[in-house]
Amino acid sequence: MLETAHLVLDEQLARDISNAVHKAMHETFGVEVVPGEPETGNGLVALVGDVSGVIGMVQTRLEGTLTLCLTFETIRDILPQVIGKSISITHEMAVDAVGEITNMIFGQIKANLGARGFSLRLGIPCVVTGKGHFVSHFHRGKYMIVPFHLDGQLFQVYVALHDDDGRPR
Repeated sequence: MLETAHLVLDEQLARDISNAVHKAMHETFGVEVVPGEPETGNGLVALVGDVSGVIGMVQTRLEGTLTLCLTFETIRDILPQVIGKSISITHEMAVDAVGEITNMIFGQIKANLGARGFSLRLGIPCVVTGKGHFVSHFHRGKYMIVPFHLDGQLFQVYVALHDDDGRPR
């Protein structure tokens, strides 16, 4: 185990995110997603969408969040693959689905990172909803946004990290 190694926002993490999203979306919904070019930056960022799943991540001396941000349209398009095409998608179904998808994606990322020697703990996921809502993350560190395309629709995975001593990762 790499006890002293800290997770960083790098190309390997972007690949781990892409692989986790691809696996969750393909195995659960039978859809193919296309990852875009990851973007990294510092400071505040606002993600715009209709439904966002948020999970806190903790590693020794490191904290962060992972956010999956989608539109209702994207959820309405993929959810019938699981529950049936004749069922109307309600707001509650979309919220539940995003919570579950976020858990699946984070679980896969955690497994990939564990295989590389990183030990992450996760917080209780929450889901934020509202047409055109935005999620602002107030943190002192860096962030990475990995965009994905699904049948012409965009959704994003956002990861923000900072050390408990204030140093960005």
